[in-house]
Amino acid sequence: MTSIVLNENDWAREQINNRNLGVKPYETFCRIARYYLDNGDNKKEVRKKLDSFLLLCEPTASLPKWSNTIDNALSKAIKCRAIDIEYIPITRPEMEIIDELKGRQLQRLAFTLLCLAKYWDLVNAHGDHWVNSRDTDIMRMANINTSVKRQSLMYHTLNELGLIRFSKKIDNTNVRVQFITDGQEALQVSDFRNLGYQYLMYHGEPYYVCQNCGLTVKDNGRTSGRKPKYCNKCAIEIYMQQTVNSVMRHRSIKENKSCV
Repeated sequence: MTSIVLNENDWAREQINNRNLGVKPYETFCRIARYYLDNGDNKKEVRKKLDSFLLLCEPTASLPKWSNTIDNALSKAIKCRAIDIEYIPITRPEMEIIDELKGRQLQRLAFTLLCLAKYWDLVNAHGDHWVNSRDTDIMRMANINTSVKRQSLMYHTLNELGLIRFSKKIDNTNVRVQFITDGQEALQVSDFRNLGYQYLMYHGEPYYVCQNCGLTVKDNGRTSGRKPKYCNKCAIEIYMQQTVNSVMRHRSIKENKSCV
């Protein structure tokens, strides 16, 4: 299943700048190819730039080994447009419906399904509120870690309440969200990572958005009352970079003094 990115060209530009192939290289190549195509490069030029990008990310990579993956990604990029969505609007009436559900897990699942339905409606003109994401991806985005039996029960509950509808096709696991409602905006969703945490943060629970990577994470109260700015991963990376910069600065000062 393709991961959800609201602005694919911005995302691709960031991957290029950071020389980051990512955990799903095929997706990365697709989006970067689309980015170059949108910037006016022809197919031949894009193919060369994808090879160059791969070697920047992994200098020892074998170009023949990656050839089919890159070719397939480029072929897909030529056939599709880059997704460009500013945000997904969630209305107050929709939030009120979710808030009436019993249990935080059920609320987080309903919120995630709502966000996904609205996303697919924007991506596909014939989406009609259907969610075609895998259950494992949905649960990950909703920050729900529970048994398959419990997951099925939650879906059954939402269906019984009329909030979702299952596909009539036996081999189709898609669900249709039934409670999309117009109204005043309550929340703008611009990142599909940790949607469950975003719902909890909206309701005042101790979560925050990392100022570096934009990920919504739990505030574990380790900052002595101060609101944290960065997630643990970014905090470590920033500290290491500051340390390196400090060492290099002191080294430069010593070298300058020795030259006097």
